Amino acid sequence: MEVPAAHHMVHVALADGRELLVSPGHKTADGRPAGTLKSGDELDGSVIVVWELVPYSAGRTYDLLPGGPTGFYWADGILLSSTLRTSA
Repeated sequence: MEVPAAHHMVHVALADGRELLVSPGHKTADGRPAGTLKSGDELDGSVIVVWELVPYSAGRTYDLLPGGPTGFYWADGILLSSTLRTSA
């Protein structure tokens, strides 16, 4: 998906060392948009130690459409929900 020049991403770092760069509206596996998370919240079995908005100049973001029934997938070791849906 194309994003505006002033787009920001959420950088999340977990206490167990996993990190993620994700759009604020992208949802976690439990349905929370990344933009609503904060330091101290639990995410995928760990605690968020860094939550920050960072500029993003790559021009596009990407998502996956898993073949399984849940629509979940791991990004940088963190379970997320796909923003894509099939037309079935």
